[in-house]
Amino acid sequence: MTESVRDRAQRNARDDGDHERVLPDPAAQLAQHDREDLRLDREHHDIAHLGGVEIRPDTANAESLGQLVPPSGSRPGDEDRAGIDQSLLHEATDHRLGHRATADEGDRLRVEGHPAQYAELHAHSNYSFLDGASHPEDLVDRALELGLEGLALTDTNGLYGAVRFWNYAQERGLHAVLGTELKLVDGDHLVLLAQDNAGWTSLCRLISRGQLAGEKEAPRFTLDLVREHAEGIVCLTGCARGVLSQTARAGQTDAARRHLARLREIFGNRLYVELEHHLDADDDLLGDALCALADEAGVPIVATNNVHYARADGRGLHDVLRCIDEGTTLAEAGHRLKPNGEYYLKGAAELEPLFARRPQAIANAAALARECNVDLRFRYQRLPGFAVPQGHTAFSFMYELCHKGLAERYQPVTAAAARQLARELDVIERTRLAEFFLINWDIVRFCKEKGIPAQGRGSAANSIVAYLLDITKVDPIAHDLLFERFLTEDAQTMPDIDLDIATNDREDVIQYVYSKYGADYSAMVCNIVTYRARSATREVAKALGYSLEDVDRLAKMVDVHEAFDVPDALADIVGDERWPHFRRLVVEIAGFPRHLSIHNGGMLITAAPLIDTVPIERATMPGRVVCQFDKRDVEDLGLIKMDLLGLRTLSLVKDARAMIAAHHDTAVPDLDRLPLDDAAVYDLLCEVDTIGVFQVESRAQAQALPRVRPRNFADIVVEVAIIRPGPLQGNAVNPYINRRQGREPVTYLHPSLEPILKETLGVILFQEQILKVAMVIAGFSAAQGDKLRRAMSRARSGADMERLREPFAQGAAANGVSREIADQVFKQIAGFADFGFCKSHAAAFALVAYQTAWLKLYYPAEFFVALLNNQPMGFYSPAVCAGDAKRHGIRMLPVDMNRSQVKAVVEVGETGDDRTQGALARARICRTHHVRLGFGTVDSLGEDEAKAIVAERERGGAYHSFEEVARRVALKEQALRNLALVGAFDSFGEERRALLWRARDAHRLSPGFTRTSLAIPPGEAPPLPPITERDRAALDYRITGIPTGSQAMRFYRDELQRGSVLRSSALNQGRDGARIRVAGAMVVKQRPGTAKGFVFLSLEDEDGLSNIIVRPNIYAQFKRVIAENDAVVIEGRLQRQDGVIRVLAETITGIELFVKIHAHMWG
Repeated sequence: MTESVRDRAQRNARDDGDHERVLPDPAAQLAQHDREDLRLDREHHDIAHLGGVEIRPDTANAESLGQLVPPSGSRPGDEDRAGIDQSLLHEATDHRLGHRATADEGDRLRVEGHPAQYAELHAHSNYSFLDGASHPEDLVDRALELGLEGLALTDTNGLYGAVRFWNYAQERGLHAVLGTELKLVDGDHLVLLAQDNAGWTSLCRLISRGQLAGEKEAPRFTLDLVREHAEGIVCLTGCARGVLSQTARAGQTDAARRHLARLREIFGNRLYVELEHHLDADDDLLGDALCALADEAGVPIVATNNVHYARADGRGLHDVLRCIDEGTTLAEAGHRLKPNGEYYLKGAAELEPLFARRPQAIANAAALARECNVDLRFRYQRLPGFAVPQGHTAFSFMYELCHKGLAERYQPVTAAAARQLARELDVIERTRLAEFFLINWDIVRFCKEKGIPAQGRGSAANSIVAYLLDITKVDPIAHDLLFERFLTEDAQTMPDIDLDIATNDREDVIQYVYSKYGADYSAMVCNIVTYRARSATREVAKALGYSLEDVDRLAKMVDVHEAFDVPDALADIVGDERWPHFRRLVVEIAGFPRHLSIHNGGMLITAAPLIDTVPIERATMPGRVVCQFDKRDVEDLGLIKMDLLGLRTLSLVKDARAMIAAHHDTAVPDLDRLPLDDAAVYDLLCEVDTIGVFQVESRAQAQALPRVRPRNFADIVVEVAIIRPGPLQGNAVNPYINRRQGREPVTYLHPSLEPILKETLGVILFQEQILKVAMVIAGFSAAQGDKLRRAMSRARSGADMERLREPFAQGAAANGVSREIADQVFKQIAGFADFGFCKSHAAAFALVAYQTAWLKLYYPAEFFVALLNNQPMGFYSPAVCAGDAKRHGIRMLPVDMNRSQVKAVVEVGETGDDRTQGALARARICRTHHVRLGFGTVDSLGEDEAKAIVAERERGGAYHSFEEVARRVALKEQALRNLALVGAFDSFGEERRALLWRARDAHRLSPGFTRTSLAIPPGEAPPLPPITERDRAALDYRITGIPTGSQAMRFYRDELQRGSVLRSSALNQGRDGARIRVAGAMVVKQRPGTAKGFVFLSLEDEDGLSNIIVRPNIYAQFKRVIAENDAVVIEGRLQRQDGVIRVLAETITGIELFVKIHAHMWG
């Protein structure tokens, strides 16, 4: 039975002991939070009809409120109300709301036995960032369960969750009110609600101005700023921490009156005094005072519950979130937590007893909600305008550019290209999107002028207009791409053009857009960073008081991308009693918003000032502003968004081309014009020589390439598209490969499907194919086909899908297709609608894949230098990339004081390593061009210090000794030590350990060294043994992350060989099903959501990589071994299929333990 308010108050009254939570350990804290009878820290008094129960107030408020022990039949507190102005209370008039409700008034709150109507106007979601414990959607669902008239989302200092909240409320049929709770610099808290769209604009302006007036995460909201942006805003006077409540509680009646008068002056009749009741000791007393102030000033009152979680059981999670935010533990948080668990979403029935003497406060909440109506369907936002040459309109200028591009791209111009251009121009003219294309054309033009690689991808690559404007690089005619996947005349959303830009130059492009359109009309879209399982595990453990050692152990055992699957293996550390509570908290927090970051590409450009529509704030990056909405939100609002995406691979391409020009006499190739039929490039792909090659280097791609064996560009497009979560989940991969290998016949459900599905052997892989199937089978237009695809991807139930089936079947029947075939086709396309990959997107990526494979094949040294200089990128660490370079005969030369630059460079003239063992069969062994590591790789050496070393060398000539370097460049002592340890001074003929002994003395010679009288005199270095090769390898890896000498497994090889452990290169000779052992450093660990619990490892040894499959039961058994070891020995069964070699693991042992065990056996 649900506990009544009366029962809860009586129970609280009995708990008159210690008010602090003193819990012996995290388990006790969790258990206490989970119990429904959680004791309140501050006792409640004066619940309606409670009678003569003695209730003692919170001792913290005793001085201002007095000890209240109401006599029977009297109104509690009338006799002695210290702090609160007594005359104010007694002068409150009954026609206002500060009086006890009569029975008749209470009855008016009910209609035919139903509770009064109520809307919650003060609710925080998890977009209050660690101060709300529910998703906005959960609040909406709970509000509907409670029968609320409406719900306001009032997250702190922003509108971060407003769009998704409004959309979901519209979908579910709940009236949504949009607002925020502002924290002013004077300590006041105000709840501000948008009354209409003008109020929304005011909120956006107000939030933006306050956020920009302060620093990141420290906005400056003032009452004067609120005054300037009050149009269309309803103000509630705020929670118990607000100025009105604080002054009333302290008995500062004149100050409270002045404050209320200031708010009344700003908001007029749009001001409400906010009342809350959380069963706290002074809630009724404070409510009386606030009602008296409201009555005196003629301001209506409104009830809220200052909600911080959707349901009553959310208190424990909220407390943990507050501890995370405050950097404390539950045991130490004290009054930094809410005093009790009453801050959940409540219905009218639960609030009525709390506001029995103020019933109109509840009715006012519902009425006010109905008065607040904002419509966020901002469709068809105006483009910002684009300046065109005199005599032109935007469309005529674009028309001229396209026909010029047509003559350049197609020689001669084909009829198909001309027809497609005419058709697209007609649609663009009708949809008035010429400016949109010209804005993107102008950005690409700027990039071309500055030598910045840039290209469009995504559905835009379906457009010949985008191709002719040089926005995209893939010919849509040659590759049979479908324009309607990008744009149709009756499209309800803006088309997307995603521009990939070389990452190192992306900021220049963004600044160009800022300067062209103005800072008031452009801003970056935000990315909302959420907690994943590992970060959630770490933060929950800290909040619960676990030791830092245990926190690290717990976090290490959770996969980084393991969204909601917290492994049961953690129970060993957490403890059996604590584990269910701990796991629940982690799972609940995983997915919660953590903070804002800048989206990796989205940039808003608007015709009107941006802050009229969206709130903006400072970004972490200096000089940048970011809107409070993410990519999905701005699309829902219909705003114009340009996607300027940083792609490190394009920086690699730019850098490699520059090095080719510097080190080779041949002309630097235009990679966008490369012939796409080079057989050697396809050989490289088939042999999986793809580390560092865009999109096809991953473990999964390495498994698919030998099976697909691409021999033309269309095959690469399929390869890029097929290794995706969607095709894997939809069971499209194996049918395609089986048909390609000839093990399964290629079949089509209907002959008319053959032209559409022939390129993918009868398997649906691309979104464009779904549109074409709908057009051919059901007679749909392209626009109708795309609507069908979108509807299928959104369908949430069988009933939804059935509603889509009938129009399809009717169209098929009109085309002479039987119902049976129509149903089979519908089932096939429905199965792929949600994950089918956009073919034009795959084609754009495939082009970059081909280009990087070409660079690796013909210019490997330049390729690897560019690859190392543009980390992090791709699938593998710099160490793995360096290992691959060595297998191509490229030496990794250590940092050198007189030869290194800030970044790695190509060094010409060294004799390469002729050893080809472990290299792929067709690897081009390079013997003349090698990689010299840069100063920037050295740990403890900042970029400024690295630049200073090079600048001083260029100014004053070569360095000649350790002490000379220290004297000429201001370096930290640790930087000198690390340079010595990685061999930067080896060319001086000095031993590394000896230099360590002299580092402190040498540092005293530094220009930046501060001398003191306590300087220790230099001492003589004792005889020291030279550093070993094994030590050098370890130091290289620790300090630069890139070993220049031997691979780590070489130092274990003798012991491994005695233990029958094979090298990775020997797996090629093993028979299928053989029991083998293989060892290596774990360079990849994956647990994809599509793999049903399987884990995939990649081990690296001297010769290359081994692919390991770990079944779920084996992973559970050896998870700790995997988590706690960098290198392991795997024993299992060899699997060979279609040229793919992998090991199915059975046991996993840390390499150090393996060596010790076998050394004992051999000894």
